[in-house]
Amino acid sequence: MHSSSSRAANIALLGLFAVSGFAGLLYETIWAQYLGLFLGHAAYAQSFVLILFMGGMALGAWLVSRRSELLARPLVAYAAAELIVGVLGIAFDPIYHGVTGFAYSRVFPLVGSGYLLDASRYAICAALIGPQCVLLGTTFPLMSAGYLRRTPVEGGQVLAGLYFSNSFGAAIGALAATFALLPAVGLPGTVMTGGMLSIVVAVLVWPLAKQPTAAVASARNEAAGGLLPGFILLAAAITGATSFVYELTWVRMLAQALGSTLHAFELMLAAFISGIAFGGLWLRRRADRLPDALLAAGWAQVLMGLAALGSLFVYARSFDWIAALVNGLARNDEGYAFFNVASGAISLAVMFPAAFFAGMTLPLLTLALLRRGSGERAIGRAYAANTLGAIVGVLLTLHVLMPSLGVRLALWLAALVDLALGLYLIARSGGAAMRVRARALVVGGVVSAALAVAAVAWTRVDPLTLASSVYRSGRPRLPDGTDMLYYADGKTATVALFQYPGPSKIRSIATNGKPDASIATDPAARPALDEYTMAFLAALPLAYRPQIEDAAVIGFGSGMTVHTLLGSDTLRSVDVVEIEPEMVAAARGFGPRVGRAFADPRVRVAYDDAKAYMAGSSKRYDVIVSEPSNPWVNGVATLFSDEFYAFVPRHLNRDGIFVQWVQLYEITPELVASILKAMLPHFHDVKAYTTNSSDMLLVASADGDLPGLSDIGGASAQLRSELQRMSVHGPDDWRRFALLDRRGLEALARMAPTPTNSDMFPYVQLHAPKARFTHTTASDIIGLQGGVWPLAEVAMALPQPSGNASANAGLLAGDIGRQQALDIKATLLSGQPVGSADPDMMRQVVTMRSLARGCATDLAADVWIEASAAVAGATISHLDAEELKGVWIQPAWLASCPSKDPRVARVLAYYAALSARDWPETARIGSELFDGGLDTVPSFKAFALGATDLANFALGRYGAMADLERAHGGDVKQYAFERRWLAALSFVSNARARVP
Repeated sequence: MHSSSSRAANIALLGLFAVSGFAGLLYETIWAQYLGLFLGHAAYAQSFVLILFMGGMALGAWLVSRRSELLARPLVAYAAAELIVGVLGIAFDPIYHGVTGFAYSRVFPLVGSGYLLDASRYAICAALIGPQCVLLGTTFPLMSAGYLRRTPVEGGQVLAGLYFSNSFGAAIGALAATFALLPAVGLPGTVMTGGMLSIVVAVLVWPLAKQPTAAVASARNEAAGGLLPGFILLAAAITGATSFVYELTWVRMLAQALGSTLHAFELMLAAFISGIAFGGLWLRRRADRLPDALLAAGWAQVLMGLAALGSLFVYARSFDWIAALVNGLARNDEGYAFFNVASGAISLAVMFPAAFFAGMTLPLLTLALLRRGSGERAIGRAYAANTLGAIVGVLLTLHVLMPSLGVRLALWLAALVDLALGLYLIARSGGAAMRVRARALVVGGVVSAALAVAAVAWTRVDPLTLASSVYRSGRPRLPDGTDMLYYADGKTATVALFQYPGPSKIRSIATNGKPDASIATDPAARPALDEYTMAFLAALPLAYRPQIEDAAVIGFGSGMTVHTLLGSDTLRSVDVVEIEPEMVAAARGFGPRVGRAFADPRVRVAYDDAKAYMAGSSKRYDVIVSEPSNPWVNGVATLFSDEFYAFVPRHLNRDGIFVQWVQLYEITPELVASILKAMLPHFHDVKAYTTNSSDMLLVASADGDLPGLSDIGGASAQLRSELQRMSVHGPDDWRRFALLDRRGLEALARMAPTPTNSDMFPYVQLHAPKARFTHTTASDIIGLQGGVWPLAEVAMALPQPSGNASANAGLLAGDIGRQQALDIKATLLSGQPVGSADPDMMRQVVTMRSLARGCATDLAADVWIEASAAVAGATISHLDAEELKGVWIQPAWLASCPSKDPRVARVLAYYAALSARDWPETARIGSELFDGGLDTVPSFKAFALGATDLANFALGRYGAMADLERAHGGDVKQYAFERRWLAALSFVSNARARVP
């Protein structure tokens, strides 16, 4: 009987091994991100990182299996392994940056491109984490051996208990890494935390490791049942392979229901590991009472296969559950927290049952080896075999099963393998009566066959459901009448192409359910909004630099950006870097609208990560276009990081142009500011354009100021025709899309106290998923183009609105506002409603005109002033001074009975000065207005505060702006974003003025 102190020590070992599992998961998560930055996120790079991690673990376990019985104190070796891993964990970040920096500057230029470059990259990665992986692989067999020597119980309880504690710690680590440590301390702090925990484990294990113990002998001898230890090891490898097939296919399937975010991935990983952990926990008190460990392993294998088939039925319902969640939850922080909890619960419902039985198989197979007299070496050998099988499972799933069979059939095939293996183990196990065993085999076989058939026949989910983006829309299926034109499970993502019902024949391409691009395939139809973005990504750099020769495009998307670039006759080559081959295959379905992207011999498509591809090439480009997916998608935010923007200029020719798409939907102004803080320091000049109400394009030059816009020289007649369809006929039309210059973007970045988005501190990747769920937008940024004051005209020195600017009314904020302003002017002058302006606005127009024409402004001065503020805000910024004659300059709609209320006259004089862009007079009257009691009319106060701020800005009176805001702006919430931006712009302008 063990003493209470001995029992306490054993409990402490279990707790420390849980901490070890916690730290190990931190390493796995963070190493994958570090190496992903170096290798890229293409399928083969992802495979290599997993294989390197698990291969090192397998090697470590195998090495221990050869030597553990010779060790007098296995726990001393365990503590030493943890200590070394901890020290390397603390030092990992500086080592990584030193090694990779040396590789980029010295090694890669020497080896050039091709296989030698790839080999050097992989060798460097192996050197960076290979030793730690080997050491981590030694920890389970060393801890198991040390623990077994300290306790009189049989091996089953020890192995299952350790398996539970380590796996449970890992599950907690998966959640802590993403939801706590990464937001707080970034990648460097997270991997350092893992290192410190490993050192703590080593220090605390050391006192328990001093007592020498004898090697473990077999506690009992089981009948071999005709099975050699070699086959049991093969069974361990097979179950490792099928477990990873399950994990990878579940992650891919659930990404279509939950979204491809980092948060969703870690929740899925935690659900899978939790199942394994609790399987070990259930077995802990029962393992040593099992008369035949191999028979139990067979049944666990059968139940794992049946549960995996059952997961297909559960998954088929998950889209309805997510739809109910999305539609029922409030779109706020609390709603997002509950959504994550519910996502974890759905992941558990899909993964937990099969993972629960998977958590039993390795301890049972190891126990079977121990009972057959294999000794301590059985622990390391079984662990190594299981891990090697996992490597095979990764390779088969990513590169064979999912691309050839699809996700569902890949899981189904793995389940059949588990069922077959389990039934074979049951048949060949010893210790059971033959007749009972035969009946069990028949029943198990019949049930397995029936469920396998049912899983194939009844669990096929309609592709219109899989591509529905339910986690965004709350709609569990695409609209009725939608045609699915292409659907394929690729190596890195599932890609779909579908056509919505309707005469425009709009087709959309989606990745893991998230639509990435839409095109109206009917050339006579109005272009889809995405078309403007995709075409302008190529056309804008052509307008800045017409005679380009070499271009690169990051992200194939629909192919329209590549198609547009190829409309230039001077272009010699376009290198397109796309991770997923199925994306390109599906894009063929857009037909002639992207025809040049497939037919033109100047195109070369590389299936690789963008940074990895360009780092391996010395080629420089005249234009680089970056149009990745949304930054909330896991891994995409690295293309919006400080490191990426530092990388791009090294691959641009002198005077080269870089163009970046930034979404303004499902994102916050703070996240946009974080991206701008990453980009602006690396480019001399940056200008922003808007293509619709929710997309922004950043055009940048690293060497100097961007040149003036010109006609697209060398453009084919076909390209000119395509741009004319989008109302772009020449250089003047581009100005309608202009949004912000570099000063304006610097002000936007300054407004938010958010950190710079970087690879090491991935602010955008961690916070963008919540913005997606809450449907937050940064549309206030677009409002700077068509707001209530002529901000862009004054602050960015853009031209005043012209009479030709309404060609595309309905697309741009400025166009929409200008058309409404023209309608208001006509209504004011005629007295009859004109056009289709906003009804609320037209009521304000009628109220203001009626009071003035009826000489009633004295009776309802506050009402008139409030209405006039709304009408002034809808007209003055959208019309030039000539067009405002008769409206606010010498207003023709006023009656001949002047108001006796002096405030009305001052307000009219203020509007006249503002309409004439007479900034000294606007600033003078504005100051008087706030001293004359007009700040009692809330809407007018808000309008006049911002307009007077703008007048002071135009005059360079930045101190007067600040004084006015301090005195009167504290309680004014309306137009707060625009006023804050103007204040930030004044700071930027003042700082620039001080630079000699």
